Amino acid sequence: MQKKLSALWIVGWFPSKANPYAGNFIERHALACSSKIDITLVHAATYFVGEDKNMPLTENYPFQLIWISVPQFQSRIFKPLNLCIYYSLFYIRLLKRLKHNKFFDIIHVHAADKCGILATWIKQKLKINKMVLTEHWAIYNSPVPDHFLTRNSWFQYAMKQTWKHTDYAAQVSLPLHQEMQSLLGKAIPVVEFPNVVPTDFFVSTEKAKYEKFNFVHISNFENRKNIALIFEAFAKLYAEDKTISIEFVGAEKSIKEFYQNQFSSQLPNSQTKGENQFVWKIHEKECPSKINVIFRKSHCLVMASSSENAPCVIAEALCTGLAVVTSNVGGISDMVNDSNGVLFDLEINEKTWSANNNRNIETLYQSMKTMKQNVRNGKYESIEIAAQSKYNASSISDKLNQLYLSII
Repeated sequence: MQKKLSALWIVGWFPSKANPYAGNFIERHALACSSKIDITLVHAATYFVGEDKNMPLTENYPFQLIWISVPQFQSRIFKPLNLCIYYSLFYIRLLKRLKHNKFFDIIHVHAADKCGILATWIKQKLKINKMVLTEHWAIYNSPVPDHFLTRNSWFQYAMKQTWKHTDYAAQVSLPLHQEMQSLLGKAIPVVEFPNVVPTDFFVSTEKAKYEKFNFVHISNFENRKNIALIFEAFAKLYAEDKTISIEFVGAEKSIKEFYQNQFSSQLPNSQTKGENQFVWKIHEKECPSKINVIFRKSHCLVMASSSENAPCVIAEALCTGLAVVTSNVGGISDMVNDSNGVLFDLEINEKTWSANNNRNIETLYQSMKTMKQNVRNGKYESIEIAAQSKYNASSISDKLNQLYLSII
């Protein structure tokens, strides 16, 4: 039996007790790949001075977790000081923890942000020959209001240094890699490294659907998710087709109340008639198991984001057998095509970054209408088979292990 390669993962995002959803896609990658790779995963978790430390959800992982707590001051005037604290504590404490550690074959950075340049220092200090980079952020896509080129000079320098020392990229989205390469300099070999979907989302039996054709939207309700645009397109379709419904999942309590008030003024909400008899619903943040239940009862995932990279929710929906109607941004075209959904182009005002206009409403309305017809005609039967083959843990861990073997 071949000996496992040893990899040091430096990750910018990871689930914690303060935010169990932050970086859960990196956690999924680590859980999947630890079956074939000996992973030591390092995360610097920041917390504000005077508050409790930000602790991991659990330390019972099948890989070694090194958790470094880093205090930060709340005021923005301390930003340079906070960076110095972050870099110094991360570097010193990590080297201390690794003092008696084994040799690493690979250093792998996930979500570089602040930790990327640190990884280059650690690579040199520990004399690790090869570095792999996986990025998840949409700031390299154009247009986005928080684009890489709008960031401060230190941020840009740090990312360019990280890129300079990267030997190979394992990207969740190939379009993202192309954008990064054009912005950061040298050409870097790349392999697609998709997000992992837990087998709980895999469907092999007939799904129990709502009586109505149910659209579902899952997100954190950020402005770029264009929640109001989705609802207005749905309302336009509902005006001519009363056999549809929609659920929104992922809102904070205050945001849920805001949109409930807004939507109620446009379209009465009849959810009081029963659990399965509603026009629209808004749920607060839900755990993956509850989202899975909603997926299995629904017919289509709908998204209209102004920017994305490679959303886990799309992979989860496809593995559950749901077709997807979505804006064609970021790396979504790697995930959705004519065989499993409907892509549409979004018109974005680059001065206001607003996408809620009549043209986009009409485009999304027509896309949702087409989606319903396609699903009813059986166009997307068994789309989960291809999705499960692409997003299952074993396939993805094999891909990363083969990459590691090819470059050491």
